[in-house]
Amino acid sequence: MAFVRLKTASRKRPLRTAGAVAALALGASLMAVPQASAADSPTTKQLLDACGKTTDLCEFHATSYWTYTGPTHQVGSTAFNCASQTNQHRIDWSDTTGSTNTFGISISASYKWFEVFTVEVEASYSHSWQASHTDTESNTVNVPPGYKGWLERGTAKQQAKGWYELHFGKRYYGHYIWYINNYQSSGINADNPTGGFVNFKDAKMTSGERSAHCG
Repeated sequence: MAFVRLKTASRKRPLRTAGAVAALALGASLMAVPQASAADSPTTKQLLDACGKTTDLCEFHATSYWTYTGPTHQVGSTAFNCASQTNQHRIDWSDTTGSTNTFGISISASYKWFEVFTVEVEASYSHSWQASHTDTESNTVNVPPGYKGWLERGTAKQQAKGWYELHFGKRYYGHYIWYINNYQSSGINADNPTGGFVNFKDAKMTSGERSAHCG
């Protein structure tokens, strides 16, 4: 499960360090009642949606952060050169990179739980975060005769991992305190969006491509 609940506790219980919370979470998961049904616990989305609405406290505790280059993918259209000499082609492209998470829950800048996440990442690692980012460019490429050419991009991305802590003023599904463990999210490296790569690729046209584009 992505989250665990603790035994019902007083709302005045003192806050714990991240290490103590992790230990409690592990103990709670081991003590889960086998007969409990899905209806006995809220979904991860329900807990996140409650952040800032029905919670007294909603915090994200970041535990790690790293940057990387996303998977290679084509941007823009493919240019076909049907002439007998090398020609220049302009390829216009637009590429949108959204934020994703391990729970498959949609992300929007308007969500309070996402705001809590971004504030913590910036405070802990001095990196900003965007729910969605779009890059638009034009590139001129030289396509040899009888060839096709296209652009491939690897987006500069970042990833953060941690856990949410939520306190409720009254019992929520029987408990005052809930945790969402192992939350992990990825998105564009907003502080260095051009840090990835855009490469030109070409290949000889097939007979089918010649018929379709050079007829």
